Amino acid sequence: MRFVVTGGMGFFGSFLADYLVADGHEVVSVDRLPDDRSQKTYENIQLDITDGAAFQSALKKQGNIDAILHVAALLAHDKENLHHLWDSNVKGTENVIACARALNIGKVVFTSTNCVFSTGFEKPVDENTPTHPIEIYGKSKLAAEALLTAATDVSSIIIRCPTIIAAGRLGLLTILFDFVREGRCLYVVGDGSNRYSFIAAQDLANACFLASQSKQTGIYHIGSDNVPTMKELYQEVMVHCGKEPRIRCLPNGLTQEALKVLNALRLSPLGPYHYRMIAANFVFDNSKLKRDLNWKPTLTNSEILIEAYKYYVAHLSEIKGRKDVSAHKTGVKAGVLNLLRLIS
Repeated sequence: MRFVVTGGMGFFGSFLADYLVADGHEVVSVDRLPDDRSQKTYENIQLDITDGAAFQSALKKQGNIDAILHVAALLAHDKENLHHLWDSNVKGTENVIACARALNIGKVVFTSTNCVFSTGFEKPVDENTPTHPIEIYGKSKLAAEALLTAATDVSSIIIRCPTIIAAGRLGLLTILFDFVREGRCLYVVGDGSNRYSFIAAQDLANACFLASQSKQTGIYHIGSDNVPTMKELYQEVMVHCGKEPRIRCLPNGLTQEALKVLNALRLSPLGPYHYRMIAANFVFDNSKLKRDLNWKPTLTNSEILIEAYKYYVAHLSEIKGRKDVSAHKTGVKAGVLNLLRLIS
C-alpha cells in the first residue's frame, strides 16, 4: 500500500513510517521539519500542512495514495506562539480532509489525545465519556476531531492516545529518566495508587495500520492493558535499572497548587493538564478497538518505560546536542523541579 504520514519527522510519525516501510509499504512523509535522518527509508516533503494548496499539490504529484495517517501536531511548549499550534492542529486537519476529498483518498486516520479530557475517572474511559479539555492543545485536538466527524464524505478513524512511549521518546520523560539514572528518589503525588494509561508506539502503529484497512469510522480509544499504579510502575523501573526503589509521596492538594503557581511563573514545564492529572486515575477502555479492529496491545506500561529509559541512557550525549527536532525527540528543562535533587 501507499501511505502519506503527516509529521513523519516527529517522534511517532517517524516510528510509524519506519513500521510501515518494514512491513513492505510505500511511505511519503509531509513535515514542516527538515529531514534529519542518516538512513532514509522513505521520502520527506518539507512543507507546512497549514498551506493547503501546497499540501494538495505535493500529494497530487505522488499518484495513487491509499490513506493519510495524520499524526502531525504542535504541542503547547512555545507559549509566545500558541496561534501556530491552533493553525497547525486545526487548519492543518481541515487541509488533510480537503486533500483526501479532492484526491479521492480512501481513508484518513487521525491520532488525537487523552488531553480532550481534564479530570480523572474511577472507571476506564470509553468513547461515550464526555470530553472537557482545559488547555489549547486538547481544545485544538477536539476541534480537529469535530472537523473529521462532520466530513461524512471522507472515511476517517480517530484514535485517542494516551502518552506514546518507545525507545527515543523524550520530552518530559527526561526529567524522570535523569532521576532514575542518578539513583535519586522518585516522587508521586498523593499515595501513588493512581493508574495512568500509556501506549507503546509499536502498538499504536499497528492500530493505525489496521484502521487504514477498516471500513469502520468514528472514535476509538487505545491504551495498554493491566495498568499498574504509579508507585508500582516506578518501583519496577528502578529495580530493573539496578537502582534502589525509593519513592516519596507528596501531598496532593498542596502540590497541585504549587505546580499551578510555578507554571504561571514559567518556572515549571508542567502545564494545566499535567498538574490537574498528576494524581488522577486515567485508564482508557480499549475494548471497542479490540472488537472492531481485532487489535491488542503487546507491551505493558513498565516494559514501555524501561525500553525508553535504556535508549535515553545509551544516547545521552547525542540527545543533548540535538537541534531542530520535534519536541518529543529532545529533552525539556526541569526548571524549578531541579530543586527536588537537593532532597533526593
